[in-house]
Amino acid sequence: MSFPNTADTVIIGGGVIGTSAAFQLAARGQRVVLVEKNFLAAGSTGRSSAIVRQHYSNALTARMALYSLRMFQNFDERVGGNADFRNTGFVVLVSARDEAGLRENVAMQQKVGIQVTLISPQELRELDPSFVASELVAAAYEPEGGYADPVAVTQSFAEGARGRGAEIWQDTRVTRVLLERERVVGVETTRGMIAAPNVVNCANAWAPDIAAPLGIALPIQAERHQIALFQQQPQREKPRLVVGDFTQQIYYRPEGPALTLVGSVAPDGQAIANPDAYNSGADDEYIERVGEQLMHRHPAMAHSFSKGGYAGMYAVTPDWHPIIDEIPAGSGFFVAAGFSGHGFKLSPAVGVMIADMVTRQAEPTAQLERALFRYARFAENDPVRGKYEYSIIG
Repeated sequence: MSFPNTADTVIIGGGVIGTSAAFQLAARGQRVVLVEKNFLAAGSTGRSSAIVRQHYSNALTARMALYSLRMFQNFDERVGGNADFRNTGFVVLVSARDEAGLRENVAMQQKVGIQVTLISPQELRELDPSFVASELVAAAYEPEGGYADPVAVTQSFAEGARGRGAEIWQDTRVTRVLLERERVVGVETTRGMIAAPNVVNCANAWAPDIAAPLGIALPIQAERHQIALFQQQPQREKPRLVVGDFTQQIYYRPEGPALTLVGSVAPDGQAIANPDAYNSGADDEYIERVGEQLMHRHPAMAHSFSKGGYAGMYAVTPDWHPIIDEIPAGSGFFVAAGFSGHGFKLSPAVGVMIADMVTRQAEPTAQLERALFRYARFAENDPVRGKYEYSIIG
């Protein structure tokens, strides 16, 4: 068996997770080859809403979100390049049903070190007078939240990795992961073979197809999730904050000077049989429904008009949390996939977690331990659970 190329680690998938991992591994002195079958950010990443928020219901993901926020805030210094991070602030809106859970969650986040406070509907209107908040009971406000540019972040991670010696092979497909005595020895690709003792499967919705020939069944389902865009007239108010409105099961955020982007936080995605061929447009019924919900919260948006929409793809696990693990232990085959719509906002932290995992770091960096996301949790019937049900919020 001839290997014309060698690496310490091969990463499969050129989205934000794969490039973050490449950056972190290259920074630790590893020889990295990242293999992407299309172009960087061609999959889920390129259609991400790219919201940066820390509202999670377990301490680990909250720490991951905080770590990632600090990187987005200082991206040029820590990575190089541009994240185009927009600090708008982020709020979660709840009714009486979820008030107790919100209070418990905010207390946990504050212990982690997140800047978040509980605010009343009246205080919410002081932040943005265009809100109608009559049925709301409470809100959580993160002044440091916002959104970024997912393609810019991915390209910047990639350039940072290249600058540290990594190779990035685009328009190249991994056709087989090679094992000898149940241990990774390399990969076959459409561009040639690469000898490597470590392979990291960061292919998200495509990850099950890469793992299946190795006898590994990843419980990841590709789902279509829609986004609608609305343009407000220049003289009218439009929403200023990134908002998770859990009374209506939608989220929305500014998009440039005139647009508002609206998506759903309900677990209502449509299963995708083939991640390479799905309806990437938005349905008229969806656009109309979320438009009405947006107007309910911000009546001034009745003067806006639809700019259509699009659909992106989530790679969803049964508990809506990723798999970050070596499968099986000691094999050199690692998986970081199934991010269920959370991948972008957590990607800086996940890159560190992957680098710790591959280099077999004895202690996790910055308290970013991985045990919560182990593959075996599904067979053990021990899914990741939140303190309350906010649908896909985490």
